[in-house]
Amino acid sequence: MNKTLLLFTLLPFLWAARPADEPKMKRVKLTDQVSALMPLDFRPMTDDEIASRLFTYRKPVAMFTDAEAAVDLGLNISPTNWKYEDLAMLKGFYKSTIMQLYTEVRMEREVIEEINGKKFAVFEFSSVVRPDKKEVGQQKAQATYTYILYTVHNEKVCVVNFSCPYSARARWKPIAARMMQSVKIGAI
Repeated sequence: MNKTLLLFTLLPFLWAARPADEPKMKRVKLTDQVSALMPLDFRPMTDDEIASRLFTYRKPVAMFTDAEAAVDLGLNISPTNWKYEDLAMLKGFYKSTIMQLYTEVRMEREVIEEINGKKFAVFEFSSVVRPDKKEVGQQKAQATYTYILYTVHNEKVCVVNFSCPYSARARWKPIAARMMQSVKIGAI
């Protein structure tokens, strides 16, 4: 009886001790067949935001950002000749691509992991892009924390990526892990 009373007495304090910056989340459909948990303040990026921040010839299938437009979660899907059984080989291919995209990469984690019944190549890393001395404009190096999932589903490569400024890594790393561990993929 005393233990129960003690628990109910401490419960409000235990609740208050949880991380204050852990946002409330909701499940969001990135497509009809792909969903993930996302903080309530995330919103779809506008076409102008995508064009100004992402340097890609193909628009992502889905791209979300936080209220400050500093933290992003995106989904790309593209046809491929890769098979689901080739995931280990695909992981090596994508690792080399990641290493070439950035000036510096500090790989924190690279594994094949099952998430909600689907195997993914998982990369978690910090990177720096230093401007080319010949480039005009961008003068400052950009440091980023990134968490990426790759899988093959129905002859398509699905890429779910999270990124935030490296300076916000400590806050967002556990939130990113929760988001990425919530990814569900159905028939695409």
